[in-house]
Amino acid sequence: MDKTAIGAATRGTEQEICKVRVQSTPEEISHFHELLDRCEELGLCNVINFSEMFANKGTSKYYRAYSDVIIRTEGENE
Repeated sequence: MDKTAIGAATRGTEQEICKVRVQSTPEEISHFHELLDRCEELGLCNVINFSEMFANKGTSKYYRAYSDVIIRTEGENE
């Protein structure tokens, strides 16, 4: 399924998905995930998925995670 089809399936209209890659410490990535969840609760976006954390090669401090998010535009209804 392509990203337009996913947007159509999740919102009823064709929308683009914003692909996000977060690279930071596990604590900061968890905090970012919580912020995205809060934005979704407020109706600002739809979080399609949020991946598990992956360790970066060469360091044990930094990790990365990926997310697909639909940003809602002003005036969109639930």
